[in-house]
Order: sequence, then structure tokens, then C-alpha cells
Amino acid sequence: MTGEGAVRVDVDAGTCVGSTWCTTVAARTFVMGPDGKAHVASLDGVDIEELQEAEDSCPVSAIRVTGPPTDEGA
Repeated sequence: MTGEGAVRVDVDAGTCVGSTWCTTVAARTFVMGPDGKAHVASLDGVDIEELQEAEDSCPVSAIRVTGPPTDEGA
């Protein structure tokens, strides 16, 4: 994601239960830390649909993906 209004990904460590779904869905973005919680490793070359799937698959809604609205249909 480049340019203005880049995508932002946050993991609420207090909510994360370490299910690893996000690392399965978006392995380039998420890693499990030594604390057993998901962490954002990198957003380089990430696919927004992958991020949204990771957000949707989190069983405790600990992942929040924010960014610019898409221009689809414009």
C-alpha cells in the first residue's frame, strides 16, 4: 500500500487470544510474538483483501484495518 492515505493495521494485544488465524490468512503481515499474541510484521506488498480477511477471521475482533476508501466503481 503506497501513496496518500496508506492502510493501517492494529492488533489489540489485550484482546488477542493467539488463535493464529491472522498468520494463516495473511502470513506476510502477521507474526506471533513471544507473548503468544499476533503482531504486525510488515505491510510491504500486502493485499488489502488479505488484510480484511484476517480482520474478519479474528475470533475476538482484535484486528482493525483502516485506510482510505477504495475507488472501486468510480
